[in-house]
Amino acid sequence: MGKLIKVIVVLTVLWGGWWAIASAGLERSVRAWFDARHAEGWQADVGTIEKAGFPLRLQTRLNDIALADPATGTAVSMDQFDITAAAYWPGYVNVTLPNTPITLASPSMRATLNAQDAQADLRLRPGTALSLESMVLTSGAWAIDTVASDVLAADTIAVSMTQKKAGAPVYDFRIDAENLTPGTLPRGFLGLPADWPLAFETFTGRMTVAFDTVWDRRALDQRRPQPTNINLQLAQFAWGAVEILATGELAIDADGFASGTISLKAENWPAMLNMAETSGYLASGFRPQAEQMLGALAQMSGQTSGLDVTITLQDGRMSLGFIPLGRAPRIILR
Repeated sequence: MGKLIKVIVVLTVLWGGWWAIASAGLERSVRAWFDARHAEGWQADVGTIEKAGFPLRLQTRLNDIALADPATGTAVSMDQFDITAAAYWPGYVNVTLPNTPITLASPSMRATLNAQDAQADLRLRPGTALSLESMVLTSGAWAIDTVASDVLAADTIAVSMTQKKAGAPVYDFRIDAENLTPGTLPRGFLGLPADWPLAFETFTGRMTVAFDTVWDRRALDQRRPQPTNINLQLAQFAWGAVEILATGELAIDADGFASGTISLKAENWPAMLNMAETSGYLASGFRPQAEQMLGALAQMSGQTSGLDVTITLQDGRMSLGFIPLGRAPRIILR
């Protein structure tokens, strides 16, 4: 019995020592990240840093955080930010956002995010690079608002990113939002009628993206990995009388220009034309030609208000068959 007690005491002391070393290492990593942002010219302020979680968890709480990137003009501030890792492997990380308001700012907008039980679970592979194995972001009810108006809200959201194979820069993405509700600002921008439904009935997407490098700690310290191929298995959105279903595959060059095709099925294209015209994306003088063109395409697929078409992207331009649609957006992660 005495030997057993000695073994238990020794193991307890060793585990306590490991926890102290690992907890201090996590705190040093956090402080080093803030110091590095300072050195790059950021505003990177943090108040107190608290440690907790013994004996099974490494928990670090950051209080009074303010970050601002002078290169992009974006900024974020919040009351607190929790980082929790398993004591046996600090690469299993849980990040928890506060239930109190988070301030978001950019050169064009200042907004507030309120989210309940928002957290991200990260799985990092062993090694100094800390490459990302998976990330799952979930939240309960959340809303983004500006001083003048509400912008966007939902009952829940789940976003995931999972590496397909160790060492490969290929990741599966998925997003699902329940009762996604555009606010007064976007509804007014689209010119929706008063009786238009408040929330999306369906908002979901799945795709596989190949990048030029894996996602690891260098994605924060140096440069973001850039997409080279996007395989869109499904994007489905249903809102009132409008429903859109898209699939396709795109190759992305070094300048961010995409080439490939996207198959698009859309219900109630007249309502979409109304939105495009009201928001300014469709000039009023072009409305008759657009109606004639889309009506002809709908009849070709045996429908009246539905579309089943293929959009081609090539050389920085988009087209619908022989009909040019204009310049394609560049796909670059800043």
